[in-house]
Amino acid sequence: MNSKSFLLIIFYFFITVLVFAENLAEIRAIDRITGRSYNLKVPLDTEVTFSNLVLNIKYCYKNPIDKEIENFAYLTVKDKLLNNQIFQGWMFSSSPSLSSLEHPINDIWLLNCINKKAK
Repeated sequence: MNSKSFLLIIFYFFITVLVFAENLAEIRAIDRITGRSYNLKVPLDTEVTFSNLVLNIKYCYKNPIDKEIENFAYLTVKDKLLNNQIFQGWMFSSSPSLSSLEHPINDIWLLNCINKKAK
């Protein structure tokens, strides 16, 4: 691989991260015991506690405006009571059942990615 193509790939990666990486992920969390739903705005790389779950969103991306509306985020979810990780992977806002959190008490799914700088 020549150095020009390598530099082009690195440049493309950083531009993609800078342009499409968002600052907040809007998550819908449902507590099945009380039946209440909450909209949480979770900053990236920050642990947020909901019920006995600890959410940490690593990446949150939104397609450009001229494309089909789709948000996708990479997140990890830990159970504080069991002291282990119960979910790690990508979630998609358009199809939450594709990669959903399976938990007996709480439901978590991605709603939106929000760029704080644009507001």
